[in-house]
Amino acid sequence: MLHAKQHISDLPAVSHGGINSAGLAGSSVNPDAVLDFSTCCNPYGPPKQLRRAIRETDFSTYPDPGSTAMLHTLAQKLGISQENLILGNGSTEIIRLAAAAYLGPGDRAVMPSPTYGEYELACRIVNSDVIKFILREKDGFQLNAAEFAAFAKSRQPAGIFLCNPNNPTGQYLSFDHVSMILQEFPDSLVVLDEAYIAFTSGAWDSLKLLKSPNLLIVRSMTKDFALAGLRLGYGIASKSIIGTLKKVRPPWNVNSLAQQAGRMALSCDDYILSCCQRINRCKLYLAGEIIKLGLKVIPSQTNFFIFKTGDAAGFQNRLLQRGFLVRDCTSFGLPEYVRISPRSMPDCRRLTAAIREVC
Repeated sequence: MLHAKQHISDLPAVSHGGINSAGLAGSSVNPDAVLDFSTCCNPYGPPKQLRRAIRETDFSTYPDPGSTAMLHTLAQKLGISQENLILGNGSTEIIRLAAAAYLGPGDRAVMPSPTYGEYELACRIVNSDVIKFILREKDGFQLNAAEFAAFAKSRQPAGIFLCNPNNPTGQYLSFDHVSMILQEFPDSLVVLDEAYIAFTSGAWDSLKLLKSPNLLIVRSMTKDFALAGLRLGYGIASKSIIGTLKKVRPPWNVNSLAQQAGRMALSCDDYILSCCQRINRCKLYLAGEIIKLGLKVIPSQTNFFIFKTGDAAGFQNRLLQRGFLVRDCTSFGLPEYVRISPRSMPDCRRLTAAIREVC
């Protein structure tokens, strides 16, 4: 009888936000009518200019395997060489490539917990050991960089994964802390996931750390420009790391429409700034209203936050019956917390009214 490798058979599923139409089949909830606060993308949708990408994309030919034009535009935008960049089918593909290229059986990967579940899955796919540094509720889930470095040092990790700001807690590490971790682990690949950096208050420039030969920065245009249906992310690293990732990259990994839309999106700085201002206003409103209900909100530096409900799964279900989806954080190891990311102000007012009902 055919069997998968044992470590693959044992892989747990990773939960994500978003509406699961199949999971709602047979229920009284109409998935098309649900307001989704569970995903952390730009709620205002893609810039209107991106509609032109559909008209200008030739779907009859294979996409450029090297995403040459998109990489050229992105390199100019960031002020770095194209040799320091790789595009991915979403930022999660870059994470998978990093694990495939730098980790294997017997290697150890260290990461804070709770954090984005795809780090652990990527490591376990290549049969590496995952070691978690548990973040404490009493500290507001803030990572103590010195404690983390001491913890990781004794584990001799081949890889370190840092989500910055962290998902789902929204906590943000400083330049000095990330720089210290890079210096403490010169023989470890440090993956700095900045998927939400465009929405982060007081963000610092991680490109200043690019001289570190062990750093891989991961970013998501999916989040910034609401391109979840297209999938587009990129990695920034030394020429050596980028060259290695390209060796394990699938051919044609970024489709033609995503490449064209990405090029156009890079000219829309004012749009992102405008959206961030509105998102922050809505986030402050939501957090304030939830605090008024006596619920504990964990302060966040990005476009989402978590708050304590006591029973996340039950809370999520009660809101879902009213047409609102929030993120149950049980899969992160936080069964008492839910995560929400703002939508428009009218939608946020409707959500807070529903939360009052379920509370």
